[in-house]
Amino acid sequence: MRPAFLLFLLLPIAACKREQPAAPTPPATAAPVAPPAAAPAYTQGYVVELAAAQTPADLRTAAEDVFADVVGIEPLFPDVPANDDPEGLSRIHRLRVSDPPQGNPWDSANALRERGGFLQVEPDSEDTLVEAQKRSAVAACLGDNGIAAPTNPAWSLDAQHMAVEAARKLAPPPGGKTLGEGVRICHPDSGWTDHVDLDSGRIDRSFTLNLMEGGNDARDPLGYSGNPGHGTKTGSVLISDGGFDVSGNTTAPGRIDGLAPKATLVPIRTFNSVIRVLDSNTARAVRHATKAQCDVISMSLGGRAFFGLERAINDAVRRDIIVVNAAGNCIGMVVAPASYDNAIAVGATNADNKPWKGSSKGRAVDISAPGEDVYVADAVVGTTGIESSPGNGTSFATAAVAGAAASWIAFHGRDRIKAAQGSLTRRDLFVQAMQASARVPQGWDGQRYGTGILNLDKLLRQPLGSPRTQLRAPPKDDTVSLLSRTLDRDPAELRAGLQRLLGQPADLEAELARFGPELLDLAMRDPEAFQRALEAPRPGQLQSPNTVKPKASRALAARMPGTP
Repeated sequence: MRPAFLLFLLLPIAACKREQPAAPTPPATAAPVAPPAAAPAYTQGYVVELAAAQTPADLRTAAEDVFADVVGIEPLFPDVPANDDPEGLSRIHRLRVSDPPQGNPWDSANALRERGGFLQVEPDSEDTLVEAQKRSAVAACLGDNGIAAPTNPAWSLDAQHMAVEAARKLAPPPGGKTLGEGVRICHPDSGWTDHVDLDSGRIDRSFTLNLMEGGNDARDPLGYSGNPGHGTKTGSVLISDGGFDVSGNTTAPGRIDGLAPKATLVPIRTFNSVIRVLDSNTARAVRHATKAQCDVISMSLGGRAFFGLERAINDAVRRDIIVVNAAGNCIGMVVAPASYDNAIAVGATNADNKPWKGSSKGRAVDISAPGEDVYVADAVVGTTGIESSPGNGTSFATAAVAGAAASWIAFHGRDRIKAAQGSLTRRDLFVQAMQASARVPQGWDGQRYGTGILNLDKLLRQPLGSPRTQLRAPPKDDTVSLLSRTLDRDPAELRAGLQRLLGQPADLEAELARFGPELLDLAMRDPEAFQRALEAPRPGQLQSPNTVKPKASRALAARMPGTP
């Protein structure tokens, strides 16, 4: 069986401890001095948005009333200037406590919100999608049905797929460059390793970041449980510096040809494991990409919808960064951040130009690209890797689209793109060009897998056109819209189902404003159970028990009629 890489890709994090000063050396005649007690490790995190007039001191006061042991309070985005902060990033803080777990963390989040009068409080969790993954048909998703992978590592780049070889022959307009030259790609992933298909000379180490172990060294240590080497694999799809021979095969230095081989890569070590999620670190990775002045963010990862990540993405897009995200693997639903309105959600296809069976699908998906049996670099410990192998996942389709975005920016040049944007963002202009130039195979399901399949040659040929003067609508990431994109359900049907689930409240909008984040969390933990709970009773049939209610907070469960 060929390797496949699941995608709920976020991150366990080492337990956070307070630093303790070294104990002084006692006099020789003194009684032995006991070593200082170890500081408690945090057991649960929360992300809190303060109201405009509130301060971190207000958060500490409220937190110490709710929790027995507050480990730390810090700004989630400490570098955001208050005078350039329309998304309110500077008001978002991360709280960590070491209290023993007491039931549902949403109960504590609700208590903290009510005690402090804060705008939003959400748990900062590590395991949101574990249950959903266990429920999915993973074995069927990963199987290859005995079909051999294509033997040519360049198959996904040929004229029948992404047309990368033809795109490399195009002459850019005045001021433009080829192959992504001069463009910066930030890469929140597992880190990077030495490999012939990941030229370390194009890695900007002055802006690399390690959100796992701390510090600025984003090298992937490998050897851990989870997805070691994933960043090397996706990075090779982005910037591998191979070429093509006369027969269309890849040439040295390795076996992979990236879509933006002259771009600069900024790795951000953000996760280890495919089944653990820490929301706040992903949001910090997006904000760091903004600080690092990246043009593109390639995010082959996914988790639950989380307001801090949504805000960071909106801020990045406002600053003309293109954010490309994987739709998800082997789970059916579209994960966040791909489910966000400002994100570009990417599905995966195979050598037959059909959707990969493991790809998430739905109305959130903007475009698809090859993701089954795509050749990627294999990371090794302690030496420079030289091997590659075919792998599966929307991770690799995402890297292809992000690389295409970098090549598109370089080809036309930032100034020409800016002039053509008008009132739109760079992200909007890119999506319009990418979808207009996509290849649409016969029988393609554009409602589930995006407009079509990425075609780099046609994308670069697509004229930028005249400046757009259309009014850009703000991103629509309310509860119903996010659930619609995540679960691929009609918004009107969802609204009716939520009305039933919450006991026919007089003011549904107020209930969704209060409980929307928790409802999204429940939907992503067990999408099948959540959708069953939304269904209307059928005359003459027994109604399925509501298995969502026992997992909800006390306040939310009290809104749900009946017994579980």
